[in-house]
Amino acid sequence: MEQRLNCKIVQDLLPNYIEGLTSNITNQAIQEHLATCEDCRKVLESMTKETKEIKTVPYKQINFLKKIKRRQWTIAIRSVVISVLILLGAYYFFGSRDFPVPSNSVSVSDVYELSDGTIHYIISANVQAYISTTTSYNNGITEINRIYENRRLTSDEGKSFVSLPDRWTSVKHSNTSHVTTGIYYEGTGKNDRIIIWEKGMSIPKANAEQEAKYREYLEKKTR
Repeated sequence: MEQRLNCKIVQDLLPNYIEGLTSNITNQAIQEHLATCEDCRKVLESMTKETKEIKTVPYKQINFLKKIKRRQWTIAIRSVVISVLILLGAYYFFGSRDFPVPSNSVSVSDVYELSDGTIHYIISANVQAYISTTTSYNNGITEINRIYENRRLTSDEGKSFVSLPDRWTSVKHSNTSHVTTGIYYEGTGKNDRIIIWEKGMSIPKANAEQEAKYREYLEKKTR
């Protein structure tokens, strides 16, 4: 009876003994018992074999698991990239944003010269939605006008002409020696331009009514 009890205690301690978790005194007691007990030695051998099998994973199996994990990461990354591309594509085709109005959708009218050399003109644009931004940049030599409309790329809305307010461009710049030599409308790039006026170009002179309108514009500007 005592031998069975001792075997039970020893076998309960064997897992910790195999892992090296028992004390030196306990190790000595277990080893003395194993020297005289064949049953416990068999249990120890069985436990040791199972522990080695659990700890020793074949290289091919590890490599296979790594390949599976790598493949899962590849699939996940591809899924994210595809989702982003789909969203960007949807926005590009169906999202509403600003587009430069090309020169073939723009017309220029009422170009004439005032008595002080100022150039007057009106720009009209044929747009599908609405004009979101107009810009005018003058570097002292040339003046560049641009128009942007806000719409979808695949917009099927009908076009309509929109006339912008009158523009007066002073050729001579006060307090500087700069002189404007050209006024242009620029659409989708430098190669998409309309010449509104260039130095030496023959254009009509303003009549009395147009001169009066210009003076009214200057008065409002200085208020």
